[in-house]
Amino acid sequence: MFAFTDTPRLFGLAPGADFATGLVAGLLARFDGHRPESLARVTLLVNTRRMQRRIRAVFDAGPPRLLPQVRLITDLGRDPVAADLPPPVAPLRRRLELAQLVGKLLDADPGLAPRATLYDLADSLADLMDEMQGEGVSPDAIAGLDVTDQSGHWARSLRFLTIVQRYFDLTQEPPDPEARQRLVIERLTADWATTPPVHPVIVAGSTGSRGATALLLAAVARLPQGAVVLPGFDFDLPDAAWAALGGDRAGEDHPQFRFFRLFERLGADRQAVKLWHDAPPPCPARNRLISLSLRPAPVTDQWLAEGPGLADLAAATAGLTLVEAPSPRIEAETIALRLRQAVADGQTAALITPDRMLTRRVAAALDRWRIVADDSAGQPLALSAPGRFLRHVGGLLDGVLTGAALLALLKHPLTCSGGDRGDHLRRTRDLELDLRRNGPPFPVGATIRARGGGWADWLALLLDDRPEPGPRPLAAYLTSHLALAGELAAGPEQTGAGGLWDEAAGRKAFEVCETLGRHADAGGIMSAHDYLNLFASVLNGAEVRNPDVGHPQVRFWGTLEARVQGADLVILGGMNEGVWPSAPAPDPWLNRRMRQQAGLLLPERRIGLSAHDYQQAVAGAEVWISRAIRSDEAETVPSRWVNRLVNLLAGLPNNGGPAALNRMRADGQRWIAMAQAVGAPDSAVDPAPRPSPCPPVIARPKDLSVTQVQTLIRDPYAIYAHTTLRLQPLDPLKPAADALLRGEVIHKVLEDFMRGGIAPDAPEARATLLQIGADHLADVCPWPTMQRMWLARIDRFADWFLDSENARQQLALPTYYEEWGDIVLDALDFRLKGKADRIDRATDGSVFLYDYKTGAASSPDAQRWFDKQLLLEAAMLARGAFRSVGAATAQGAAFISLGSPPKEVAAPLADAPPELEWTNFHALIRAWAQVERGYSARLAMAMSKWGSDYDHLSRFGEWDETTPVTPVILT
Repeated sequence: MFAFTDTPRLFGLAPGADFATGLVAGLLARFDGHRPESLARVTLLVNTRRMQRRIRAVFDAGPPRLLPQVRLITDLGRDPVAADLPPPVAPLRRRLELAQLVGKLLDADPGLAPRATLYDLADSLADLMDEMQGEGVSPDAIAGLDVTDQSGHWARSLRFLTIVQRYFDLTQEPPDPEARQRLVIERLTADWATTPPVHPVIVAGSTGSRGATALLLAAVARLPQGAVVLPGFDFDLPDAAWAALGGDRAGEDHPQFRFFRLFERLGADRQAVKLWHDAPPPCPARNRLISLSLRPAPVTDQWLAEGPGLADLAAATAGLTLVEAPSPRIEAETIALRLRQAVADGQTAALITPDRMLTRRVAAALDRWRIVADDSAGQPLALSAPGRFLRHVGGLLDGVLTGAALLALLKHPLTCSGGDRGDHLRRTRDLELDLRRNGPPFPVGATIRARGGGWADWLALLLDDRPEPGPRPLAAYLTSHLALAGELAAGPEQTGAGGLWDEAAGRKAFEVCETLGRHADAGGIMSAHDYLNLFASVLNGAEVRNPDVGHPQVRFWGTLEARVQGADLVILGGMNEGVWPSAPAPDPWLNRRMRQQAGLLLPERRIGLSAHDYQQAVAGAEVWISRAIRSDEAETVPSRWVNRLVNLLAGLPNNGGPAALNRMRADGQRWIAMAQAVGAPDSAVDPAPRPSPCPPVIARPKDLSVTQVQTLIRDPYAIYAHTTLRLQPLDPLKPAADALLRGEVIHKVLEDFMRGGIAPDAPEARATLLQIGADHLADVCPWPTMQRMWLARIDRFADWFLDSENARQQLALPTYYEEWGDIVLDALDFRLKGKADRIDRATDGSVFLYDYKTGAASSPDAQRWFDKQLLLEAAMLARGAFRSVGAATAQGAAFISLGSPPKEVAAPLADAPPELEWTNFHALIRAWAQVERGYSARLAMAMSKWGSDYDHLSRFGEWDETTPVTPVILT
């Protein structure tokens, strides 16, 4: 196949060329005229299974022929030279072993790192080991680094690194996959040096970015019938720029730097690279433009020398569009609109981006046209239905269960998927309403069992049988977790696991759980919290992809997937710094200088990988470069490669650069405008009027409590919604220690203290008051922090309360508590009701009214005009509305405010005597019996910032308090 040569045999395909198609075409051209079986003797080594499938698809397009062997580089481990090597250890098992070692180290010295970072540290250590083994860097080389000018951080890091030293000794531990791969390649290359294969061996599509792969490329390039075919090789890069890639790693972030290092290893120069296939790239002029824009930073002065020599830039930028959207949402909608147009035009289109948030936004925008993209990255297993279900079930294993967590699990579509799902949802709804209204905040089996029925018994039994969250082996936690998940998915009186393991996501979840179970013995003993962190991390590491649901013309690719595939339209999305290229991941072990000394990969090398992906993708026939000018938080910075391209074009006016750049931006703005027009409403929507409904008199409330009278005056619409429409606010899903509960607790504490008959000036009065408070808080407030805070509040007002209570009892003795009363206004067919917190009886038969307030009490003026609770209770007392008390004269009434500071606020009985207040109340109710009187929203709120439970119903916000009301008579 190949003629003899004493130099490495290197070939390349230019950026923008369809690599798989060009590879096959060049291979067939070299075998043109050979016997049919000759092609079958060729071994093609590729670095990804995706590339393997793509090459096979190109061959399958016909005509029929014998095919070469297309193998993965990782398949070399099955070569006979590796027969005596033990199989590689599973990555998950190694990670579990590392987690145990890190955990023991943290237990011995907690100051090294927080316990919460256990699995992150284990993952980071595993990645570092993988890199060291691939690059051939030993632990001794790391330990021997010159760190004389480093802080104590290195000493801590070295303690972690020493625990992995044993894994580099194959006599103690089985090898990791990367260590075994390097060892196999070293043996294979040594064997080839004496007995090279007689059949052609071609490594195609690899750039040699990892040390072991670079060894293989160097060996294959020197075989008698060996060759290396490089992807995206820049044939337009001049020798001077190529030489500038050397030195002190000055060009690490350049897309061609990996080839430069490979050639150094081979002792070859760039002229040794021949064109594998003579088919031109889609746009050679653009390749030259992009090549110049990506020159290494030290030689960008070559723009001035070589820029004027570029041909007409209009041709180079033809088919190139620059989208600079004002926001990520508009960027996604613009991309989606262009993908929709591609479908209509019969084009294949691909969005290439490392930004998964962008792909989710574009997918949501495409749903407008019922287009589902073929997403090569799939969906993280943790976000799939089985993944979410398993995470919800895992929450049952760790500590106290909240009502919200229980309902989230019960409402999951996989819960009870093997039984009567309809009955399950009905019972779940009833349970939710009960938990919202009555609690408790932390339900247990007895809470559910009290509802009765087979479904309640089934659920209560599952909650009661939960294992204790103490230290247990990983295998025990996993067994309990999966058993509980299966029972919840099946439902009452059902076997199996319902639909938990069905479909692609379920099968993947089963595979992941099975793998974790297979290696669970390496996990050791752990807490429930550590188990859940580990399980969530394992789920996050797996992805679910269903290739049958995606549209055949619309694809989402990551940068890795885009290397081996092409499309009619390519959209490079999220072209901002920090996204593409991404910000370097933090390295808790080695800084940049130490990595350079050890011979490990530098952050710039990873940027160079991204730059190579960009150089290949931007060289397509029709390409969009898309970015958002602002993120959700701040203004963004364009990707360095976009910035270079823009600056280069803007600086070449004699070549038409600014005109080409303006055309690129104009095309982008045109699509942005169309996307905004698609998303804009058809017409302006008028704001809602300020409502003032006038229901029929018969539909108006026939009774109110004394506390609701203030609501009727300040916000009549709330009375209309609550009483006429019978709409009640839904109780919160997560019960909280709010002001309402605090008020109920303190009311009960004071009532029990007063009922106890202890004199307020008794020596034990204060201690008794605090003890009653502690007892009540322990019963009804399950939040320890709030118990202490509220008990401290009682402690703060205790002295004032006892002192002022002594003065109150000099006037009258506490006699009635929580006394209910009601009275009917016969002429108006209306009933007024209310509850007095406390009524004291004086020796002359008169009474004193008191009401406890844990917040601020209404001032006398506010009571006279709005908060009429005490004034109306005094009027009701005069008419015998409180039957246990009988008709009595209120000599005084006051709010006992227990806020900060505590104080007593008297009701203005002198200015608003009971007879006058009763007459005014009749007039008020008579006015509300007029059909033209509307229940206006927020009529006289105490403060504009105060909210109403019915603001959403009245559409407050589309109007404000200055908007005139709009009465509407209802029939």
